[in-house]
Amino acid sequence: MIIPSKGQRDGFRLLAGAMRPGPVVALAFSALALAACSISMPLPSFIDNEPTGSIAPKAPAPSSAFDSRDWRIAQPVLAASLRAPDHGEPAAWSNPETGDHGDFVAVAGSFAREGQSCRAFVARLVEGDDAKTLQAVGCARASGEVAVYDASPWTGL
Repeated sequence: MIIPSKGQRDGFRLLAGAMRPGPVVALAFSALALAACSISMPLPSFIDNEPTGSIAPKAPAPSSAFDSRDWRIAQPVLAASLRAPDHGEPAAWSNPETGDHGDFVAVAGSFAREGQSCRAFVARLVEGDDAKTLQAVGCARASGEVAVYDASPWTGL
C-alpha cells in the first residue's frame, strides 16, 4: 500500500475542494442567465390596446355651488341650451326638492373642442337668497352629459 506524503495530501485536498459541485453549478447557472439577457424574443402583449382614459368620467358641475341633486336636474337643461340653434334665450331649471333654481344662456356660436361641439354660456344659480352668475364653456356629449371647461365667476360684458 502506498501512503502519500504530506505535500501530496494537501494537493489532493485542494483538488477535491475545487471539484465541489456547488460553486461549479452556480457558475454555470450564472453564465446561462447572463447569456439569456442577450437574446431578444417578441412576446405577446398582455396590455389592452384601449387608450388610457377611454371611459369618460362623470361630467362635473360648473361650480361647487351646484348640489349634486341640482346638477342632475340642471345638466339636461344646459345640454339642450347648448344644442339650441339660436343663442340669447335663457333655459330655466328648478329643483323643488332643494328650492334652488337658475338658468343657462348660450352666448356664442358653437365651435369644436376635442372633437365635440361646444359653446360658451352664462349660468345663473339661485340658492335661497344667494344668487351667483358664472361663465364657462360647455360641450354636450351624445350621452346627454355636459363637459364644462373654464368655469369662473361672470365678469360681465
